[in-house]
Amino acid sequence: MPVYFIHGFRWPRALIRIHIILHNLEDAAAEWLVAPGTTREMLDNFHQLYPESMEHLPNLRFVEQYDPNDTSAGSGSQPYAYVADVVEEVKLGVDVDEIRGRGVPNDQWGSIMELRDQLAPEEKVAWYIVVCGDEERWAPRASEEQLQHEEMVHALPYRAPEPEPEPATRKSSSASVCYRKINRWACFNASD
Repeated sequence: MPVYFIHGFRWPRALIRIHIILHNLEDAAAEWLVAPGTTREMLDNFHQLYPESMEHLPNLRFVEQYDPNDTSAGSGSQPYAYVADVVEEVKLGVDVDEIRGRGVPNDQWGSIMELRDQLAPEEKVAWYIVVCGDEERWAPRASEEQLQHEEMVHALPYRAPEPEPEPATRKSSSASVCYRKINRWACFNASD
């Protein structure tokens, strides 16, 4: 079970979800930022959005906290992940003062602050100890039936989107109000 000593900030899960949706990051999993595909997509996105900051954050990482022994409701989704510019794995022991004494270069410090301002302005940049009991999440192998269904879904032809429907209500000229009900318009007198 890896334990990390990191320098960075907490990124609330709700803000992670919003970021993924707003930037249409289809391969990103908001609940597990350390998944290789998610990490790759998020870092690519950060390089596009914040190129000046990312120039000074070559070792930026995402760190998740997780306790596999916690089986309580909601334990699979932690309230936040960490965005870190310094990550040290703690094996058996570590001299915290030695790691902190190395410091963070000014350009790197300024960049992590700017990134925090963009992603989680309410959070502080600080040193944290994070326990991650499950870095490589296991997923059961798909059944033959699921694989066949997936192949069928991928084989469906592209279908152009349907035109926008008409407004749900409209007024007729004789003071009656009409509404759409399953491809038909129904009208009633508004003065009743």
